[in-house]
Amino acid sequence: MRTLNANVKALLSTLCVVVTVAAAALVWHHLPTTLDIYGPFEVRGRAGEPVQGSALRATVTAVRIGPRLDSVPAAGMWVVIDTTLEAVRATELPRADLIVGPNTYARSDQFSLDTLGEEISPGIAQHGSWLFEVDPPLVEAGSSTPLLLRVWAGSDYLGSRLVIDIPADDPLITRADDVGLAERTESGR
Repeated sequence: MRTLNANVKALLSTLCVVVTVAAAALVWHHLPTTLDIYGPFEVRGRAGEPVQGSALRATVTAVRIGPRLDSVPAAGMWVVIDTTLEAVRATELPRADLIVGPNTYARSDQFSLDTLGEEISPGIAQHGSWLFEVDPPLVEAGSSTPLLLRVWAGSDYLGSRLVIDIPADDPLITRADDVGLAERTESGR
């Protein structure tokens, strides 16, 4: 009888250790990464509507897609996104990228003097274009792939990032053989 009790205690102890180690391993593999903890807070919106985060307010006003920009051919397809930007509280340096399908595109610096990306101050709206060069099949006429414009200020840590959805069938999207940039302007509220 004593051996049976000792064997049961040993078995229960072993089982408890196995369950504890398995639980610890499960928790270890599901710990948040640094980006999960310090990453940006997404503020979602749609093209044509103002989207406001903690640092920036943005409104996508038009999207133009074409193989040439002011007669300059693209290696892919030019995507020009006209946007109005405003800083909410302090002077900010906006940044942007574009997600199309599985790909993330950085803004093109080919026409950087004519595109958005300069500092903006509170109370002064800046209107202009973000410029991206995208893989043609993703933005061809008839494609159902939506565009996601992401705009943020400063670094990606502990701030808000605007995520603006532009559906493939959005009426703001136009296509032409030769597209142009919107003139970059500033105006007070």
